[in-house]
Amino acid sequence: MPAQKLTDRVYVIPGRTNTGVLVIDNNECVIIDTGIDEDSGRKVFNTIKSMNLKIRAIINTHHHADHIGGNAIIVKRTNASVYASPEDKPFIEKPVLEPLYLYGAYPPKILRTKLLEAEGVPVRDIDELRREVGFDVMQLPGHTMGMVGVHYDRVLFTADAFFPTEIIRKYGVPYHLNVSLALDSLKRLRDAASGYSQIVPAHGDVANPQVALAAIDENISAITRLRNVIINQLSSGPMGLEELVLRVLINEGLNLGSVHNYLLNRSAVLSYIAWLSDEGLIELTLSDNRPVVHTVKR
Repeated sequence: MPAQKLTDRVYVIPGRTNTGVLVIDNNECVIIDTGIDEDSGRKVFNTIKSMNLKIRAIINTHHHADHIGGNAIIVKRTNASVYASPEDKPFIEKPVLEPLYLYGAYPPKILRTKLLEAEGVPVRDIDELRREVGFDVMQLPGHTMGMVGVHYDRVLFTADAFFPTEIIRKYGVPYHLNVSLALDSLKRLRDAASGYSQIVPAHGDVANPQVALAAIDENISAITRLRNVIINQLSSGPMGLEELVLRVLINEGLNLGSVHNYLLNRSAVLSYIAWLSDEGLIELTLSDNRPVVHTVKR
């Protein structure tokens, strides 16, 4: 798919995961995220080549496989360096860490697919490239611990900090590793959105500030709603941890379809439970050798 021009120095290559293109000097560019697999990386490489640009560096906004899967083939073809936050660096270099922490132990082969585990590459600190090239980095933790957004020439790439309204309404609340941090990032984006000419989420269409603000508010509302769902599930008394997770997933009407989808959604619900526990609203205890969740009486 051809690149979409946003400004004289900024393009986006639309896809399942959008790839940003920042044009710098000497017909070189920095790209943002590389898609889910080698095929995605090959398409990005060929699109950049057709633009008569050379890939100087790759920015990974975060470590999820659908953002780093094309890294290896592009690095092999261009010798470009890969940059990311210090928090996400280990997962990009050793992607087995992703299915490992979702599973809770060394993962079985069924989880070691391109959906969760890409090919690892060496990673450098994004701050090195920021100083060299001159873009701005926005800290957007929550979806992962070190996710970042990138601002260049009045265009802001927001990674998975928010999802388009139609995705939220169709699938409910998306995955966040730390939902409390994700909510803080959404509020920061809401305050800053009007200062950019265009905003590019990793999934979905390029948005003007007004459209982006509507989507951000939709994401915030979805997080608030799911928080209340969990509290309401516990209103009738204590519940086993795994039963609570299952009830929330059923309440959301999710047809998970695979073990990896179950683990992702389970992790998302556990993030809400951790958030509510840290706020002192619920408590996680052990009863009859199983973890149990209950509300805290005030």
